Parts: sequence; C-alpha cells; structure tokens
Amino acid sequence: MRVLDLTQTLAGPFGSMLLGDLGAEVIKIEHPTQPDVARTTPPHFIAGESTYFFSLNRNKKSLALDLKHPQGHRVFLDLVRKSDVVIHNFRPGTMERLGLGYRNLRRLNLRLIYCSLTGYGLTGPWRSKPGYDYVIQAFSGFMSITGEPGGPPTKAGLSIVDHVGGLYAALAIASALYARRTTGRGTLIDLALLDAQLSLFTYVASAYLNAGEKPHRVPDSGHAHIVPVQNFHAKDGTLVVMAMNDRFWRKLCTAIDRPELADDLRFRTMQDRYRNRGRVIPLLKGIFRRRTVAEWVTRLEEADVVCGPVSTLDRALRHPQVRARDMVITVPHPRAGPIRLLGNPVKLGRRPRRPTPPPILGQHTREILRRVLGYPTEKIRRMVYERVAGSSRGSARQSN
Repeated sequence: MRVLDLTQTLAGPFGSMLLGDLGAEVIKIEHPTQPDVARTTPPHFIAGESTYFFSLNRNKKSLALDLKHPQGHRVFLDLVRKSDVVIHNFRPGTMERLGLGYRNLRRLNLRLIYCSLTGYGLTGPWRSKPGYDYVIQAFSGFMSITGEPGGPPTKAGLSIVDHVGGLYAALAIASALYARRTTGRGTLIDLALLDAQLSLFTYVASAYLNAGEKPHRVPDSGHAHIVPVQNFHAKDGTLVVMAMNDRFWRKLCTAIDRPELADDLRFRTMQDRYRNRGRVIPLLKGIFRRRTVAEWVTRLEEADVVCGPVSTLDRALRHPQVRARDMVITVPHPRAGPIRLLGNPVKLGRRPRRPTPPPILGQHTREILRRVLGYPTEKIRRMVYERVAGSSRGSARQSN
C-alpha cells in the first residue's frame, strides 16, 4: 500500500506513521522551502533535527515537492495514479484550489482512498474554521470536566485531540482499504477532530443525553459513577485503587483489614457506595495514609485488587515491562546518529519490520521520482535545479 501524506504537525502525521508502522509505504510530501512546521518545533534539536518531528515521522520517506508549480503539480498527479491513499489536513477548499480535490483525483484513480482530516469536517457552519487541539479540547467540553472541583478548566497533558484524530484516520483508511477489496473503488473519508473528540465521551454523554445528568468533576481524579475508583495518598506518594464492582469491593475490604465494611449497609452495593461517596472516601483516605505506596501495592495485588502507583513518564519508560514490549526503540538517523523513539503498540503474529528513522527533508526525492515514476536522471536533476523538487544528500549513510 502506498500513501501520499500531505499532513503536517501532529494529527495527520501520527495517523500516517501508524500506517507506516503496519507496513505501508508512506511518502511524506513537503514544500522544498516551507516544510512541515514540526521540523522546526522547539525546544530540542539533535544535529539540527527536531525531536518533536522525530516522534511523528518514523517509517516514512520524504519527497520535497512544490505542488503550486505546474511541473510539481504534474508529478503529484503521476504519483496519484500509482498510489492507494492520499491524506491531508488542509482547511476545506485548499486542495480544491490546488486542483487536487477528491473529484479531480478520483478521475485519475478510481481505487484511490482520499482522507480529509480537518478541525470541523467538510460540512456544517464551522467547516472553514481552523481546528487546533487546544481549542477543540476547550470547545468540546473536555476541559470542563478535567481537573479538580473548583479549579480552572484543565487541558490534557498531551495533545489528545490530535492523537485521537490520527488514530481514527488510520482506522478509517484501513477500513476503506478492506472495503475496496469488495467494491473495487476508493472513497472519500471526511474526518473531523471535533467529531473524534466528542466520540470519547461515551458513557458521560450517554448519561446526559438519556438522563439529563451534566458531567461534573470528581476530587482526586475519581470516577464519576463508580466508587471507589480514584487516587489515594499513601505515606510517600500516590496510588490508584479501583474497586469496579461489588466483588472487588469485598476484596479491597479484606486487603485493608476492614472486612466488616463489605457488609456495611451504607457501602454494600455499587449504588450504596455511589450515594455515600462522602462517607466511604474519607474513611478510605485515612486508612491509605498509614502505609507506603509499595506496601499498599503489594497487599492489594495479593488480594487481587486492581491498583497501581502514580508514576512519571521517565520512570514508566525505564520499566522492565515497557522495555520487554519494545515500546522504546533505537534507530540510526542519517544526521543525528542513534535516536530513541516510542515503539509500535500493535504486535502482529509475524516478525516486526525494522523501523526506519524519520527522514531528512527531501531525503528520498530522487529515489521516488526514479523508482516509482520512472523519471530519467536528467529530468530529476533539472527539477531539483529549478527547485520544483528538493533533494537532501544528508550523510553518506542515506540511500540516495
């Protein structure tokens, strides 16, 4: 499968990277002098290459191409004829103004899958508005239910809207490819970041839509409806404890040496504990302060109670479980040398493909024009000289 990736920054590149992880040939197309802004995103650079860009662009090839130049436009159309997927995250109307809208491209390739990843979709009164993660976290209501009661609306610690949008893009493209096996035709995928974010509300939205309950914040990162599922402070840190049902509640009572609480009429059922949150949680807080996090985790796990320490990213990435799952990998970069990246969470029943490093701008321009399109060497040289295409030689370690 060949993917022509016109996306920039985060959501689109994350989705196309997932496709590359799973074996697609992803050709990242950027302007020769105005490339993906992720390449210059601070604060950390190695040999002039941004670590932000590293995180979103493994398993891709870089083609530097000016789509506004007539010859660059023709090159892209030639690639469309030989590709399976086009994905972009321009505002609605931009691709049409370039003459690269879905209607035009499907005339060249009826099997083409065309994914438009925008902030608000191709329809509706906000279709032309730019869509950004932070703004959509705010508008969707996500920030209003994140944080402690009484505190300010709080964004997630990472760009959750963009990441979810990228996940949906990869899923939608994979689904469309599967459907094409039956229909023989491609399709237009209209994916909006706002829609993707709203889809995450699931049970919270259902409680409002069907019972009129507006979502609210719960202290200590607690679950809105299941008690106790939240943070508890121990002697030396914080842990998460989850008694998701009555069976786990009884196990928790045994683990904390308070078996009589399991039959206390105030706490016996899930409904009882939900109604009496204000009584059961203070009681548990007093108990958990008596031991260390490690002591509680040992006791609770022995009793088969779901729990875990509240850790930090650096500790998580060093943990033996994370390393055993190849979730931290090292790849050789042609300029930066060995760099470390997150691994692919999808483990298939075959030997995983060795990942390739995020490409230098234009690193594969000559290779793609020669191998995929069969352009003669002199034509490629002329295109590079006239700045229709860009080609970076990088270091002696790169292929072209």
